[in-house]
Amino acid sequence: MAEKTYKTYRQQLNILRSRGMIINKGSQSSRVMRILECENYYNVINGYKEPFLASKATATKDEIYKTGTTFDEVYALYNFDRELRNIYLKFLLKIENTFKTVIAHEFSAQYGHDNYLKIENFDISSERNISSAIKLIGDIQQEIARQMSKHHQAVTHYMTEHGYIPLWVLVNVLTFGKIENFYKNMKPADKTVVAKQFHLQPSELSKFMHMLALARNKCAHDERFFDIKFRESIHTKSIKNFSLLGLVRAKDGSYTYGTNDAYALAIMFALLLSKTDLKEFVSSMRGAFNRLQKQLHTIPASDIMSLMGFDANWMNITQLI
Repeated sequence: MAEKTYKTYRQQLNILRSRGMIINKGSQSSRVMRILECENYYNVINGYKEPFLASKATATKDEIYKTGTTFDEVYALYNFDRELRNIYLKFLLKIENTFKTVIAHEFSAQYGHDNYLKIENFDISSERNISSAIKLIGDIQQEIARQMSKHHQAVTHYMTEHGYIPLWVLVNVLTFGKIENFYKNMKPADKTVVAKQFHLQPSELSKFMHMLALARNKCAHDERFFDIKFRESIHTKSIKNFSLLGLVRAKDGSYTYGTNDAYALAIMFALLLSKTDLKEFVSSMRGAFNRLQKQLHTIPASDIMSLMGFDANWMNITQLI
């Protein structure tokens, strides 16, 4: 098995060839080396090789690629994942903005404009909740100070002119993770009011926000996305018409995919996006899958779709509306 030492681009190509990957010499070799110079061998190969492997590496043997595997196929999956992140991020940002808008509106309607620094406006029903609310308020104060130091126009204006920042302004500089935490610290009755806006139970909305925030971070940090898996799973019983998706069940009756993967995110999109936005998402995904299919020949695009939790009937998400 090859040692993890520095290798030139030409040596990297020779290693790939020795493991069964097809890279023709001449102009193709030059093109592949240019790609690796820009994209990084680790990101492209180590990040996306697995679906193309016939056998994985062991302590004594190197990995072997499936017969016929080309570099272009692995690179096609790499580019597909980049396109996937861009598609998902566009709609994650829309949902994030909606969450922020609804939470700011409902919280301000209940407690007024200078509401979010008062601990009595949050759930303080236990010592643990009190500690969590105190930390949230501290995080918000730190974020205000950080934005002031950066001379953020809206934040600086409200602080200098009015001595406070309305929540509906502040939420624009809070991260998805912070707004998720804000929701978790709200009083149960207030959480219910917000959740009703999304036709969800508070516990499910909280879970949605957590999973969506994790996905947004993966997209924003350019991490591998297509085979994303969450520790949590969405509650299928609480989703109307979920059975219309026709997803496969295990022997115990649980769903084998569609609850904690990229398709689970698509299901959340179906429940949270407008009809127009959902239609655009479905169209974008269909185009991405079709392009990937044309670029793969060693494995079908359906193999990648399965790793994402998508099956042949994935567009049935439009029936969840």
